[in-house]
Amino acid sequence: MSASPEQGLDYEVVTNLEKSESDENLQVEEDTLENSTELSLKLINSMQSFNSREIDQYELINSYKIEDELKCLIVFIKALPHNPITQIYPENPFLFFKGVPVPTAFNLQENDVSDIENFLKGQYSELVKEIRLHDLEPYYLDAYETAVQIYNEMIEKARNTYISNVKAAKSQVIEISAALVCGLVIVFSLIGIS
Repeated sequence: MSASPEQGLDYEVVTNLEKSESDENLQVEEDTLENSTELSLKLINSMQSFNSREIDQYELINSYKIEDELKCLIVFIKALPHNPITQIYPENPFLFFKGVPVPTAFNLQENDVSDIENFLKGQYSELVKEIRLHDLEPYYLDAYETAVQIYNEMIEKARNTYISNVKAAKSQVIEISAALVCGLVIVFSLIGIS
């Protein structure tokens, strides 16, 4: 049996409609992914600003107007590590040596988290009661997961940079100390010779 030209035309129309629907669905998914990435970056940037003391808890919370965004922020804050980069070297310069400051953009303090939660309970008591990860809509869940992943990667990079800066500072201490010891040995040797 051969298909009539009308059936072939119907097949092409249906195929074209399916392709256009598929293209529209793909475009919607791309837009959603882009928007959830924007929310992820907003979460990260606002927490970095808060940790660096550029904004306070009121500004942090008030920068999120949509209830679902606030839920996402609350879950995100609860997922963040407290003090992930601990100080292992003096921050201030001493004698001939330079200090190494601890990166503050990721050092979320436990009391800051409780302050944020208390403020949220005062402002949005119904919203804060028992928010769980599975309560988030898929869009916000994607934003949360992306934000946590990026934030943790940024913490790891900051930690590695801090440790390498500490190693460089410690090697400077060893070099200067060795130079001073050699200088003292030479001075005592010259005094002993004369």
